[in-house]
Amino acid sequence: MSDIGLSLYINNQVVIDLDVLSSGLKLEDGLRTAVLISLFTDQRAEENELPFGHDDKRGWWGDMISQVEGDEIGSKLWILERNKQTQPTLNDFEQFARKSLEWMIEDGVASNVEVVARYPEREIICLNINITRPSGDAERYEVLWNFEKDGVIINAV
Repeated sequence: MSDIGLSLYINNQVVIDLDVLSSGLKLEDGLRTAVLISLFTDQRAEENELPFGHDDKRGWWGDMISQVEGDEIGSKLWILERNKQTQPTLNDFEQFARKSLEWMIEDGVASNVEVVARYPEREIICLNINITRPSGDAERYEVLWNFEKDGVIINAV
């Protein structure tokens, strides 16, 4: 089954937009679009999770009309944007990313999802994501997030 392809555009902010070809919308068979939406849609934060000095809980409006109670799209990675590069922050990145992708297992899209976070260099975090489909096929993605330039790159590896 194909999904509509999405692309990241970085110009002082991260924008996800439709991939358009001259013949129409680009389709993709992988999970790249699902990973993009899961990681980079801002999930609503609780009051006690907000970064110091922030009062915007963010969130996606569609969660208000979800047919499944408590089912929310996205992640809370945005909460960590200004955190220092420490092991606890790295652990939070892994936890938030893994939680945002759990729906794939719950909905039968994947049988397993693994996330490993690391700091390849200053101001950059890398999320290595391995998604195993029920068929046993695996898809791997590497997400690089540069906080200094507020840029994101996602590659299938």
